[in-house]
Amino acid sequence: METSQGERGEATLAEAIGLTEELGGAIAGIAEEELAAGRVEAARTILEGLVVTNPRDARGWILLARTHRSLGQPLAARFCAEVAGILAPGVPEAQLARAEGLLPFPEDRSRGLQLLEQLAGGEGGVAERAAALRTAAGA
Repeated sequence: METSQGERGEATLAEAIGLTEELGGAIAGIAEEELAAGRVEAARTILEGLVVTNPRDARGWILLARTHRSLGQPLAARFCAEVAGILAPGVPEAQLARAEGLLPFPEDRSRGLQLLEQLAGGEGGVAERAAALRTAAGA
C-alpha cells in the first residue's frame, strides 16, 4: 500500500508524533544559531535528534554535515552531505555540502572542486561560498 509517507508506507518519527514542518524548521534554526555562536556540540546534539526524527529533511543533514566539519570529523560530514545530496539533488546548499564533504579526501578532491566550480557560476550566498572555497583550495 503506497501512502504519502513514503514508498513503503512507513512514517517518520516526526510524522508519528505530529512534528510539523514549521516546528522542524524552527529546531533547525536553533541549531544553526548554536553553530554560528560556536556551540558546536549543542548544535550536533540538536541536529542528530532532528535527523533521527525526520530523516527526510535535507536541511538537517546539511547543517549536521557543517557541524561535523567544524568538529574535524570529515567522514561523518561526508556521510551527512551525501544523504542531503540524495534528498535534495537540485538544491544548491545540498550540492555545496557535498562538495565540501569531498574536499578532504584526496581521491575525491577533484570531484569536489568540479562541484564548487559549477556552484560558483550561480548566484547568491552559495555561489560566493563556492568561489571562496575554490580560491582557498588553490583551484
